[in-house]
Amino acid sequence: MMLPCFLQVGLSLLLWLQLFPRVLAEKGSSGCNTFLCVNATLHDDDTITYELTNLYQPLGWLAIGWGRKMDHTQMVVMWPNDEDGSIILSNRFGWGHEMPSNLMNPRREPVLVEPVPTPWSPGPNSTRMAFKIPANKTALAQSPIENLIWAYGMNRPGNRPWSTLLPHYRAGFLRINFSKDAIPPPPPGSQPMNPPSPSGSDMSEHNHHPDTGDSTVFESENHSDVFSDKDVPWGNHEKLITAHGTLLAIGFLVLLPSGSLIARWTRTITPKWFKAHSFINMTIALPVIVIGWLMGPMAVISHDAPHLVTTHQLCGVFLLALYLLQVWLGRYIHRRRAEGLVPNNKPHPPSNVLHVCLGISVIAFAFFQTGFDEWETATGRGTLHSWCHDLWLAWSIIVPFAYLAGLSLVPRQFYQERQYIMPGGNINYVVLPDGADSPLLDETQDHDVSAVYDESNGRFRNTRLSMETVKVEAEK
Repeated sequence: MMLPCFLQVGLSLLLWLQLFPRVLAEKGSSGCNTFLCVNATLHDDDTITYELTNLYQPLGWLAIGWGRKMDHTQMVVMWPNDEDGSIILSNRFGWGHEMPSNLMNPRREPVLVEPVPTPWSPGPNSTRMAFKIPANKTALAQSPIENLIWAYGMNRPGNRPWSTLLPHYRAGFLRINFSKDAIPPPPPGSQPMNPPSPSGSDMSEHNHHPDTGDSTVFESENHSDVFSDKDVPWGNHEKLITAHGTLLAIGFLVLLPSGSLIARWTRTITPKWFKAHSFINMTIALPVIVIGWLMGPMAVISHDAPHLVTTHQLCGVFLLALYLLQVWLGRYIHRRRAEGLVPNNKPHPPSNVLHVCLGISVIAFAFFQTGFDEWETATGRGTLHSWCHDLWLAWSIIVPFAYLAGLSLVPRQFYQERQYIMPGGNINYVVLPDGADSPLLDETQDHDVSAVYDESNGRFRNTRLSMETVKVEAEK
């Protein structure tokens, strides 16, 4: 009877040993976005180690804070010491969109620690920094999800923890899940992998850091939700960016191509093509583009970010200036033609050719200045939906194809200009300026041919337009 008793004890011991590693398993999450990698590990002594690694250059400082906004949030800011290469830890407290103040004697005191080995190695110019802080057991008892904010600055502070911090370059949200097992360190002597590329539906799909290599580790469930913020409501910053992108997409990618295609396809069909072209490209598009463009600087101001430092910002200023120049050139050409300053035997002076080339350049440049990458880097949220890229790709093919197809009407346009034929009419019609009237166009009246010619020719002289030949075919 003793054998079954020993068997029971032995089986219980084996079961306990089987569960023992799971009981002592450390919890945490890891992940990367464009600017940094974060690794958070909850230890069995109720402390948490946070490791931050920059992926973007130059590194000024990195920071994380506990909460969903900067106001009234404890933060830890770290940066390398330029004198001896050590890491400086600054304990701060946020007061809204102001420089965080130094926090003395916090309830949870962070302490610098050495980063532990990881399954991947940062880039050659990356810096790994780590600190340990007591866990917020009350909050973790309610939910294993910890919401944090992160920030990246490009300007290096001084060599003291209380040094002045210049505004951050990018900031966003973090979400750490402490209900999942943390990835253990690699065995001694193993070959580490490169930093993982962002993965999962809430991670960036493009790489802005050197050689992402194999990202198998960070494609696991442990790392797909670190930079997720689906439950974080949009603030004014996100709303301004959305309005900025939407209005400029409508203005540059819908209205301007539509106005150009109308001019290309209908100028040989109806004399009203110019009014439609001008109404779309200037009357409607101008306020849409200007208002949408102003939303960009407003979004930068709302985020306390620097102006004119990114390629997107610089190209945006250049694109707006190019469009305003195009509008001015179009008005200049129309005014000269309306005043009769353009000879009728020169329908395409250099200014007209420049106007066409400049218009095509504005639209083509706008297709490349979409700012798709800016959403993730400016807000810290996930990338845009794939349908945005698919729609952009399809539209970028349709618009050039439609314009090139419209060039087949150029011979007809040149013929009408040589023959002074009104678009949509026959050879009895001649090109007239806006507001001009001629009995040649009135087919309901029975005029003498010579009288009609004299009256029409006189009206052309009064409008300062030269007419070399007018052919009139009239049936008696």
